[in-house]
Amino acid sequence: MSTVRVHDTQQAAGFWARNRNVIFLMIAQACFLSCSMTMVTFAGLAGEVLATNKALATLPMSLSIVSTAVSTGPMSMLMQWRSRRFGFRLGALVGILAASIAAYGVYSGSFLALCIGTVSIGPFQASAQYYRFAAAESVVPSRAPRAISLVLVGGLLGALLAPSLTRWFNEVFLPVNMMGAFVFAGVVVAFILLPTTLMRPLEKPFVAEGEMEAEPDVGRPIREIARNPAFIVAVLNGALGYAMMSFVMTATPLAMKACGLIGQSIDVIQGHVIAMFLPSLFTGSLIQRIGLLPVMLMGHACFAVAFITALSGIEIGHFSLALIALGVGWNFCFVGGTTLLTRVHTDAEKGRVQGLNEFLVFGTTAAASLSAGVILQAFGWRLVNQSAFVMLVIAAGATIIWGLSTARKPVAH
Repeated sequence: MSTVRVHDTQQAAGFWARNRNVIFLMIAQACFLSCSMTMVTFAGLAGEVLATNKALATLPMSLSIVSTAVSTGPMSMLMQWRSRRFGFRLGALVGILAASIAAYGVYSGSFLALCIGTVSIGPFQASAQYYRFAAAESVVPSRAPRAISLVLVGGLLGALLAPSLTRWFNEVFLPVNMMGAFVFAGVVVAFILLPTTLMRPLEKPFVAEGEMEAEPDVGRPIREIARNPAFIVAVLNGALGYAMMSFVMTATPLAMKACGLIGQSIDVIQGHVIAMFLPSLFTGSLIQRIGLLPVMLMGHACFAVAFITALSGIEIGHFSLALIALGVGWNFCFVGGTTLLTRVHTDAEKGRVQGLNEFLVFGTTAAASLSAGVILQAFGWRLVNQSAFVMLVIAAGATIIWGLSTARKPVAH
C-alpha cells in the first residue's frame, strides 16, 4: 500500500514539474480574460454614454486594441532581452493603472479619461498574448498544442466568474453606473502578479550546441521568415480569425441594445467567451490526432455558421447561437495558427517573429473593431456580418491553397 502511495506521489510530483508553468499561466489567463471580457462588454457601452458623437462609442475599445498592437513588438523583444516573467509582471502593473484611469473616467463622466484608460491597457494586453507562447516553451515540442490549449482553458474560468463578479462590483459602486466593472478589471489584473512571479524561468542562452564560446545564434532575417507560406497562413488564421471575432463581438452589445435586448447582452457575451475557450479542453489533442489543416478549416466552417445565423434574424436566439459559433471558430483558428507559428521559428527568432505576428493580429483586429461601430451606426447589423464574410473567404482560401500545396511537407526552419 505504501509503495502505491509513493508511486502516486512521484507521479503527482512529476506532473507538477512538467506542467508548473502551464498551470500558473492558466491562472494568469483566467485573470486576463476576466479583465478583457469586462472591457469588451462595458467599454463600448460606457463610450456610448459618455461620447457626444455616438459613432465613437467603440473608440475606447478600439484604442485598447490599437495600443495592444503597437505594444506587442516591443513587449516581445523586452521579454527576449529580460525574461517572460519580467514582461508579464510589468504588463500587469500597467494594467492596474490603466483600469484605475478608466474607472475614474466613468466616475467623472469624462470620455477622454475613459479613452486614456483603455489606450493605456494595451501593454498589459500585449504581455498577456505571450502566455500561450510561454506555455509552449515550457514543454517538449510534441506537447506544445496541448499546452497552448490548456492555457486558453483559463479563459473558461474567467468567462464563468467574470459576469457575476462584474455585476456585484457594479452594484457596490452604484449610483455611478459601470464604474464597478472597471474597478473589477483592475483587481483581477493585480492577481496576475502572483502566478507570473512563481513561474519557472524559461530563458536559455542561444549558443551552438557543443560550443561554449560560440557566437550567439541571431536567426534568419525577418523578411525571409515572412515569405514562408506556413508563416503567412499562421498569421492569416490568427489575424483574420481575431478580426472576424472582434468585428462582430464589438458590435453585438450595441446591436442588441438597438433591438431592445441590452439586459441580455452580458449573458450572450458570456456564452461567446465560454465558446471561445471551452474547446481548448480538446483542441490540442484534436490537432495531434487529425492535424492542423482540418482543425483550422473546421474553424472557418464555424465562422460561416456564425455569420449565416446572424444574418437570419435579430432575436435573442440568433445573437446567442451566432456568438457561440463565432467563439468556437476563433478557438480552432487561433490555436491552430499559434501552433503553426511555433513551428516556423527558432528560439533565437521567436522575439521578432512572435512580435510581428502579434502586431499583425492586433493591428487587423483594431481596424476591425474601430470600423464595427461606424458600419453598425451607418449601415446596420446585416452589413457587419456580410463584411466579416469577406475576411473569412480570404483566410479560408489561403489555408486551403497552403494545405493543397505544402501541408504534407515538413515546415522548414
